[in-house]
Amino acid sequence: MAKSKNHTAHNQSHKAHQNGIKKPRKHRHASTKGVYFLYTYYTYIYMYNPRMDPKFLRNQRYARKHNKKSGETATEEE
Repeated sequence: MAKSKNHTAHNQSHKAHQNGIKKPRKHRHASTKGVYFLYTYYTYIYMYNPRMDPKFLRNQRYARKHNKKSGETATEEE
């Protein structure tokens, strides 16, 4: 018996371009959950982020916590 075909990419590019390949949506604030890498699924490009560096996130948390609120001055702290 002859071996059967395991995989082909025939027609996939045509199908993807029927509705156009779209760019990922941009958000105002980047997620702090991880570093993005892109992958495509049919016509969309998705961004996936596993995890960010925990040391960096911890420092960001402290920096946000100790930021001065608007209207505060150095004399109000003392």
